[in-house]
Amino acid sequence: MKTTDRLVILGLDGATWTVLDPMIQNGVMPNLAALLGRSAYGTLRSTIPPVTSAAWTTMMTGCGPAQHGVFDHRYYDAAAGQLRVNHSGRVKVPTFWHLLSDAGRSVISLNVPVTFPPLKVKGVVVSGMDAPHLEAALSGSPEFAQRLAREVPGYALKFFWKKPPRNIDEMNAAADPTIELFKARAEGAWSADRHVPDWSTLMVQFQNLDPFQHRAWRYLNVDETGIDDPAMNAAAQGVMRGLDAAIGRVCELAEKRGATVMVVSDHGFGSCKGRVHVNRVLLDAGIARLPSKFGTLAMGAEKIRGRLALWNAKRGTPEARTSSFDQSVSAQFPFDWKRTLAFAPHQDTAAMIYLNTASRSAGAPLQTFRQIDDARQATIAALADARHPQTGEPLFAQIIDMASTHNLDPAREGYPDIIALPDVAYWVRTKLAPGKSWVEADDALPGTHRPEGIVAIAGPGVTPGRNLRSDLRDIAPTVLRLFDLPIPAHIEGRPIIEAWGESNDAPPAAQAHQPMREDQAHGLAGPHQPEFEYTPEEQAIIEQRLADLGYLE
Repeated sequence: MKTTDRLVILGLDGATWTVLDPMIQNGVMPNLAALLGRSAYGTLRSTIPPVTSAAWTTMMTGCGPAQHGVFDHRYYDAAAGQLRVNHSGRVKVPTFWHLLSDAGRSVISLNVPVTFPPLKVKGVVVSGMDAPHLEAALSGSPEFAQRLAREVPGYALKFFWKKPPRNIDEMNAAADPTIELFKARAEGAWSADRHVPDWSTLMVQFQNLDPFQHRAWRYLNVDETGIDDPAMNAAAQGVMRGLDAAIGRVCELAEKRGATVMVVSDHGFGSCKGRVHVNRVLLDAGIARLPSKFGTLAMGAEKIRGRLALWNAKRGTPEARTSSFDQSVSAQFPFDWKRTLAFAPHQDTAAMIYLNTASRSAGAPLQTFRQIDDARQATIAALADARHPQTGEPLFAQIIDMASTHNLDPAREGYPDIIALPDVAYWVRTKLAPGKSWVEADDALPGTHRPEGIVAIAGPGVTPGRNLRSDLRDIAPTVLRLFDLPIPAHIEGRPIIEAWGESNDAPPAAQAHQPMREDQAHGLAGPHQPEFEYTPEEQAIIEQRLADLGYLE
């Protein structure tokens, strides 16, 4: 494996060979085709669950969510009884940005999720979708913020795919600014290069590829759900052409600096058949319980009190956003909390299920170890028994018992007790809406995540060809090895040395891992002790963004 002095990473959110292969074959993406022609490339399996925030954190740390602490865009703060947005201060292990910076190397990170508040490293970090606004994303580098505003005024934290386009006008209204934003991301890399010319690693993440595929998947026309509509198909190809132009522009910078180039996606993509109502499954199994008529009245009174409190708070700030962050979980989910044993308050590509234990909430029904274990097993059994009403196939393809799988106490760590991944063609719904079906179509979400993403490496000594099959956890140790830096013992992945024609049959523990020094432990003691929290207004902004992208209901 050859070392390098510079590395450029192209982060293509949600990129999949299902789309890229036909686009390359049809001449839509010549710059990517040229890059792959000199690359070792292949499939990169995402983390579990394959959700954006968890996956990019895995990419940066070389660890899975049980190690780094980020499972979803949000987490359940049991002490406050609320859902909160994840952020960089909650990542429990150092990222490769920290490790490179500790080694005296300058870095540039543009738009990567879970880097807000901006990481304190040598170089420039512009946060991604978890920053409430661009000013906040740039707050760690005020001098670069001035340069970026001057040199790349189109650089922004914006998303344009809030719903599936119904006609060519709606398609173009989202496609055109997406292409411009791709261009601005690439030009931002050139601006950052001028600001930090001695950088060792420069990463640009293209987030808008993900919501584009969520909303316009059918018009890419790459699988059985595709729609033949020449104008719409051409517009969708235009978005991919715009992405390719941005890739080419960043590759120009890499060539100018003699940098190795790596392409990474956090997960893949495919068609979406609908959502699985996990809380309905739990209700029908008697795991979750609805309140009596008296309890319903009491909950209604609690909601009224909450709305009055919010109204009172908004009187002084009329422009403040109404948000579910202003409500407790108990107000959002109409359960009988004295009888409910388990519930799923947040979701994405998987259901995050929490046991209703006394350690999380006073007065909860699960008090003893035996009660907790019985409830855990009953919940797992209910999820395992759930079947699609038409096909009879299991609704949940994988059910993870966090305590036994990772040998930890989920309540103490602030983690879900159980993670249930549906069949890959489905997303999860937690919101309790009218109806009884466990599975419902969602016309607003024609595309969804898949575990299989992409990876490509181009540089000295690389053996070109479609010869890689790696794990997202392997990216961080590969970056460290490229710079001939030690790999800390806590990292779960291993370097991708097959790109250089070398065998990697040894287990990860044998890959020259080094103990982590105390001064390298940038993470928190635990997610229950955050050093930073969003203001209610900032959380509301991010929640609205996540809802616009289809992640929240």
